[in-house]
Formats: sequence, C-alpha cells, structure tokens
Amino acid sequence: MKGYNVEKLSELLKHFYNLTGMKICFWDSSEHELCYYPARLSDFCALVRSDPELDARCAECDRLAVLTCKRTKKQYSYTCHAGLRECVSPVFYGDTIIGYIVVGQIRSENSERFSRFLKTVGEEQRERLLSAYGALKTFESEKIESAVHILDACTGYEYLRSLISTDDSPLNVKLDAYITENIGGDLSVKRICYKLRISHGEIYNVFKRYFDTTPAEYIKKRRLAFACELLKNTDLPVNEVAKRSGISDYNYFSKSFKRAFSQSPREYRRASREK
Repeated sequence: MKGYNVEKLSELLKHFYNLTGMKICFWDSSEHELCYYPARLSDFCALVRSDPELDARCAECDRLAVLTCKRTKKQYSYTCHAGLRECVSPVFYGDTIIGYIVVGQIRSENSERFSRFLKTVGEEQRERLLSAYGALKTFESEKIESAVHILDACTGYEYLRSLISTDDSPLNVKLDAYITENIGGDLSVKRICYKLRISHGEIYNVFKRYFDTTPAEYIKKRRLAFACELLKNTDLPVNEVAKRSGISDYNYFSKSFKRAFSQSPREYRRASREK
C-alpha cells in the first residue's frame, strides 16, 4: 500500500515550475491526479475540456500515454490531439511504477497539429480557442527537451521516492487481510482496487500468481468458509448467515453452498453438531 506526501510533492512541483515555467502534475499509480502546479488546466485546455467530445479525446490521449509508459517503463513525450506538447514519466520503486509525473499543456513552435485541430471545431468555438491558445507561453523545442531531461532526473531522485511511503508487506497478504476484515461487505474488484490503491491488472495478476484463481472465485470461497463457521458456532438463521457472509441473495447462497459442500446450509449445521 502506498501513501503520498501531497504537501511535499506539491512543493517539488512548484520548484519545477519556477525553474521551467511549465505546468506539471503528479498522478498516483492508478492515474488519479493528486496535485499540480500552478493550476489544473490552462484557459485553453479548460475550453477544450468543456466540450464533451473534445474532453473524450483528451482522456484518450492521457490513457494511451500511460499505457505506453507502463509497457515501455520509460518516459513518453507526444503531441496531444489539440496540438500541445505533453510528457509522462513513470516513478519507480524497484521495478514497480508507483506514480507518474506529467508535464503538459505546452505550446511548441510547431503549430501544424493545432491548425488541424481547429478545423474540427465550430467557428464560434474556434475564435475562443485561438484567443486562449495565443495566451499560452511558447517554448522552443530545445527548452522543452531540457525540461524533459530535468523531469527524467526528478523521477529517479531518491528525494522524490522518499515522498511516497511503501508498505513492504506482500500484496497477497494485504489482499487476504482486507477480504477477511470486510467479508460481509463490498468486495468488488473496483472497491478493493480503490481501497488498496492498486490497478485492475495488478489484482488479477496477484490472485492468479498466489491463489491460482480469480478474485471473484477466491472471495466466494472465503465467504462460504466464513458461513461454515457461523453455521457451526451460532444459532443465526440461515438467511442471516448468508447476509453476514456478504451474500444477500439467499437462493444464490444456498445453491453455492450446496455446490461447494454437497450439503445444504441446514444439513451442514446439523452434521457439524452431530459430530
């Protein structure tokens, strides 16, 4: 599990901006934006993202950039669909990506992509975008390249990694503990990923590697094992046992239980007490 010192990370981003004049932000390993400097969006990007169709294009650019970083485990620079320069750099802890530093919304000297972008919007929108684009700072390609090199150095700097604390307990242990503590609650993959700050890919890989099964199958097995304990050691009605085990559908619980143990919940309770 990771914890982020957002205050110190924000301070580092501010220093980078003061040095380069380029907007910068930090994403966690699940691509959630934690902090930025000086503002989340420039006026130009705010205008672009106010249009749902254009906003979807921006989101797709971000998604592809992060996918490239994950695949190559290297810094990735590109020009977005609206003609601005962006750069995403992965931050590592050992061989694991624990976050991303993103420099973006940069107006470069080459405006061909921006010109093509303008042709895809309406005339009224075009005038406002032109005005906002004109207000952006222009950076020479050499300065952008230098900033990118500084960024690359930052992502490997021990001080940056020190701002992200890591719990060295194996992820399979943390997953098992979380499931045990929340056996009667929401154990959807989405919820677990959010609470443990891991990606969907990570959780499926861990379950396959350590438990040789899927998250859903493992959780069902643990819920039924918990139900067995309740049936043996309490006088709770079977429908209440199902609820406390995290299976609210009584019919599904009964069928799953019989499929797993070749007995109905009531038969299992009777047999366990006779022993």
